[in-house]
Amino acid sequence: MSEKLIITGLEDFQARAGQALFTSAPLIASREMIQQFCRSVNQLDWFHFDEERCAASPFGTIVAPGMFTLSLIHSVYFENVELRGLRALFLGSDRFRILRPVRAGDQLSLHFMVERVDVREEGFAVHYDFSWHSNAEDQPVTLGNFIVRYWPETA
Repeated sequence: MSEKLIITGLEDFQARAGQALFTSAPLIASREMIQQFCRSVNQLDWFHFDEERCAASPFGTIVAPGMFTLSLIHSVYFENVELRGLRALFLGSDRFRILRPVRAGDQLSLHFMVERVDVREEGFAVHYDFSWHSNAEDQPVTLGNFIVRYWPETA
């Protein structure tokens, strides 16, 4: 894994506006990982668990729920970025699209960029765009955006 990008304040985000922040190392969406997520959110549909039925389906294997990649963003972000001297609050998402299923065994990479930075009366808001790609394909499996509000930490 490469070294983490260190962000210490508004200027670091502004310098990256319109640019890629990182592309993550690949992670494998294993059957176990998908099924553990499904159990945690009580999504017990056959296409997440019944390997035999899935093999005979158009999926060909177990598939992840749509929100699976969205749920991975937080941990993958912090594997790649270290915030220093900042407090953060997730404000929400304006869009999230699922373009194709994530299948058990897919190798996923997260492409993450700073779309823009808005200075607020207190702190600032960073608008992120992201896309998850599978097996190094050009077309993403999911994509979207979200907004995080940041403030300098106080002593």
